[in-house]
Amino acid sequence: MNKNRKQKGAEAFCITVILIFLLLLVKILYQPETETERHTVRSLGSGWYQIRDGEKIALELPCQVLTDADGKAVLYNDTLSAKDEGKIVSTRGIQDHLEVYMGDRLLYHYSDSGFLKNRPMKGKLWADICLPDETGEEPLCFIFEGKENSLLYVEAPILGSFSSVARHHLQASIFLILMVLGMLGMGIVAVIVFLYARHRQMMEKRFLNVAFFLILCSLWCIFDSGLYQMYGRQSAAGTLISFYAFMLMSIPMLRFVQNTVRSEVRWIPQIWVFLLYGNTILQGILNLLFQIPFIHMLFLTHLLLFTGVASMILLLWNEYRKTGTQELSLCLKAFAVLGISGVLALILYWIFSIYWYDTVFQFGILLYIAFLFWGLLCKVANDSQFRLEQAVYERMSLEDRMTGLKNRKAFEKCLEKIQDDSLLLENALLLFIDIAGLKEINDTYGMQLGDEAVIRTARSIQTAGNMISEQQAECFRIDGDEFAVVVSDPQKLPSEWIRLIKAEMENEAPGKYHVRLKFGYSYLRKTDGVLNSVSDWKQQADRMQHYNKKETAEADYDL
Repeated sequence: MNKNRKQKGAEAFCITVILIFLLLLVKILYQPETETERHTVRSLGSGWYQIRDGEKIALELPCQVLTDADGKAVLYNDTLSAKDEGKIVSTRGIQDHLEVYMGDRLLYHYSDSGFLKNRPMKGKLWADICLPDETGEEPLCFIFEGKENSLLYVEAPILGSFSSVARHHLQASIFLILMVLGMLGMGIVAVIVFLYARHRQMMEKRFLNVAFFLILCSLWCIFDSGLYQMYGRQSAAGTLISFYAFMLMSIPMLRFVQNTVRSEVRWIPQIWVFLLYGNTILQGILNLLFQIPFIHMLFLTHLLLFTGVASMILLLWNEYRKTGTQELSLCLKAFAVLGISGVLALILYWIFSIYWYDTVFQFGILLYIAFLFWGLLCKVANDSQFRLEQAVYERMSLEDRMTGLKNRKAFEKCLEKIQDDSLLLENALLLFIDIAGLKEINDTYGMQLGDEAVIRTARSIQTAGNMISEQQAECFRIDGDEFAVVVSDPQKLPSEWIRLIKAEMENEAPGKYHVRLKFGYSYLRKTDGVLNSVSDWKQQADRMQHYNKKETAEADYDL
């Protein structure tokens, strides 16, 4: 119960953070207009009229207007004056075959520039009309075309300088800007987390899947937007990029699912990967060879996306039923959010031809990524904690707690490494140090002073190693009264090690009893360069320590 509450609380926190982020971006990007700026852009909603049966019918835009028997709705406005010459009148309605006249002069007529657009795509655009020299002499005329005797919704145009109108459009596209910035920001964070995880030896490729998905989504959002279509220099090329990005952007998330589910069912998302690649290649060939517009094949992409998301939801649901992990639960909820937003967007697009259908889908994508990102971050955090604890346990298992030196297990690992790298080593030195009579010290003076003898001996060995500054020297406590030093490619003779260790022991304050140290050493290579086996290497040092009295340095030290 507590786990479920924490999970729901985490999800609510994630959504709250996104909303706060959006509000902050709105605050940053939206700056209120000054009093002067308010007068540079004004709504041209008053002064419109239609002529029916020779009579003027006054209109106040925005409103719905009735088309005539020819399916046309003609609106006039004679409130403009010579002062408005050179200003921009901006309006929507291109999807209704908008034409703008000033008297008999055609000021605006939309024509596709290199890329055929359908009604919802045209609905994103504005018609920006520059008023001519004769402004104020003739009425401004808007002509819309639809079905006969039907109602058309006409928005109120705006009037102002080019810069002020462009700024108005920029503010009207604030949600799109927020979406793109949010996607790019999360994509950058995903790459950073991936690099951090890889540095910590955790290969979590799903962060890259998320990053590629967000990059493709950003490309789609930017180049498909009315803002780019209006002011971009290569609008046709941008629209082409948006179509390809839209067709390919689901592939990284299919890879994400592949990296989430069990290996036995990874073939399912792989099928959809092949289908999406095939759809992209097929549409590109048909457009290139047979000039079939992409918008006429768009239903194929929508069908694949819809069925693909539905298949991933079923797959994740089946996996969640078997494992019940929090990670799969978040993935399932994320794809459910994406599926709902996608269905709503398709309804708005195909049934109602509403141009802001993509806004619904973009917001669904943001929530979708938020769920997945939260799950990934939780997983990386848990993995990092586990690896940290594992590293601590590993270090503790290789460390002697009393002296701080490495223990026998670490000593054996060091010898294994020496054996593996023996052909690359010029030589190696093994030095054994033994505290003679430690049992008598414990029996006579107590365990506390015996432990102190061990600690001081370890300290002397470490200090000697620091003074010699051998880069490849490692010190170990391999038993209760036994120590070892392993030096790869030694630069100092064993006698210098022995002399320094003895000197450090002599520097210790005298005590109630004497500490006697025995030394033994051996080289990995014989004098003729032949390698000893590790067992022979150890045996020679041990034999010197116990039996070779002439080579064994034995002394008494007060403690």
